[in-house]
Amino acid sequence: MEMIIKRLEEIAEKSEHNGYWFKLKDVIKVLFLGLFCGQQTLQDILSWANSPYANEALRIHFGIRKLPCYSHFANLVALIKADELNKAFMEIFGELVSAVQLKTIAIDGKTVCSTANMKSRQSALHIASAYVAELRITIGQLAVEDKKNEISAVQELIKLLDVSNAMVVADALNCQKKTAKLILSGGGDYLLAVKKNHRSLYDDIAEMIEFKRKDAFEIRNAPLVKTTICEKGHGRIDKRTAYVTDDISELESCAKWDNMKCIGMVQTNEETRYYISSRKLTAEELLYYSRNEWAVESMHWQLDVIFGEDRCLAQDDNVQKTLNILRKTVLNIVKLYKMKTNSKLPMSRIMKNCSFDPALLIETLSYLDDWHNITEWLQN
Repeated sequence: MEMIIKRLEEIAEKSEHNGYWFKLKDVIKVLFLGLFCGQQTLQDILSWANSPYANEALRIHFGIRKLPCYSHFANLVALIKADELNKAFMEIFGELVSAVQLKTIAIDGKTVCSTANMKSRQSALHIASAYVAELRITIGQLAVEDKKNEISAVQELIKLLDVSNAMVVADALNCQKKTAKLILSGGGDYLLAVKKNHRSLYDDIAEMIEFKRKDAFEIRNAPLVKTTICEKGHGRIDKRTAYVTDDISELESCAKWDNMKCIGMVQTNEETRYYISSRKLTAEELLYYSRNEWAVESMHWQLDVIFGEDRCLAQDDNVQKTLNILRKTVLNIVKLYKMKTNSKLPMSRIMKNCSFDPALLIETLSYLDDWHNITEWLQN
């Protein structure tokens, strides 16, 4: 708890403004703690902070003795520098994840739908996020004007991340030669989905895999590596089959991609997807990493379901970015708490319980205090 709160205070001090009755560092703590207790809007957060049990906890444990009115609170939240907050976020969780070997970093963008209605914007705010699938935590994000700028945002985000020894997975939009090169220069490997936005590459992979599946000579001498798994979930059985080959020397389009080592195909009940990778993969590994490509979507879903992000009515870009970063901070901490304690409670219930039980709030936050033990635990 002390580490997170201390970093939040440092951010506030960098953007401190004179002439206010209330400390900005107290406002950012109230904002973070309110989100941690499952509150969605600025009004909800301030109402929670003014409740008797929360007010006492804020005074005793966090040194917050005075709260502003709503309009003043909203104005102060707008003064928090989202860029500085994002930098601290990436330092904290980047350091934590650096100890984890052979991780999968899934990168994808999310449009904050509610910002499309902001008078100051011509299009909705779009945020590219990096997500470690094995730990289910976010390690970084960059905001851009709209989805059209996602490719450049993802490339800038990769430059800021430690991707060494990681498998970086991304969707077809981010299947770009420059993106692959940046991942490799950072010491990582890439697995990129291929669609018809790279028509020649798509056609070459599809034809090669189909040829190897049907040609008698290829089946005997250079067979595809294949595996199938069946998974039960959401009331149905999903069958997923992967095909992989590293016999790609004759594919001219593949030669244009740095260090490409294999191509693959994954078939499900609904679709067929093609992939390229800088690592020679087994069919089992392709199934594993391709599944992790979708892990970041679960975080996007939680932002909407738990925090109502797509319904947020804040009319300031900086406030929207600040809330997005703090929501992800909360999700990260609660997920680590769940993993460490083997809690079976849903995240929303843990957060709601914290809103009524200051002791549980302090306990949950305190799991991050012993940084050394957490990194040791993650390594194992």
